[in-house]
Amino acid sequence: MMSDAGAQGMKIGIVDMNRVFAEYYKTKDADKVVNEQKEAAKKELETINNDYKKLLDSYQKLAKEIKDPAIGEELRKKKQKEAQEVASKARALEREKKELSERRQRMLLTEVDRKRKALIEEIQDVVGDMAKKKNYDIVFDKSGLGTRGIPFLLHSKDAVDFSEDLIGVLNKNASSP
Repeated sequence: MMSDAGAQGMKIGIVDMNRVFAEYYKTKDADKVVNEQKEAAKKELETINNDYKKLLDSYQKLAKEIKDPAIGEELRKKKQKEAQEVASKARALEREKKELSERRQRMLLTEVDRKRKALIEEIQDVVGDMAKKKNYDIVFDKSGLGTRGIPFLLHSKDAVDFSEDLIGVLNKNASSP
């Protein structure tokens, strides 16, 4: 445990990483790209759903025709074969839809995770640079939680929180909206 005398000589900085991450323009850009990918996947699934619905409608129409007592046995057999083919296509499309959905979900989660890690590394690099310039010995993330969900940092003076300055540095290259 450090004594008060040892701690007095240390210069400590505080950053709210949740706020910085949320307000970083590249986070918003990454979110926009991911949302566009989600929308594209949604449209692709809607197309498959529409095709699936058409197959089901076709199957129901065939099932109704098969039950019609006015049609001959030969036509009934032909319609039954058609209905089996339609049902087979519908099952294949259902599998394709499920696989596509799962694959897209995994891909999007991986992409979000990769982008998040890259942005956090960028922010940490800037935190390191600013800490050196401001001569901080230690920098804490005030948004972090301990293992029991208790805030890691229980108290700090606002004067040592340089989140606002950090956001300014990170966003200096942002293009104006």
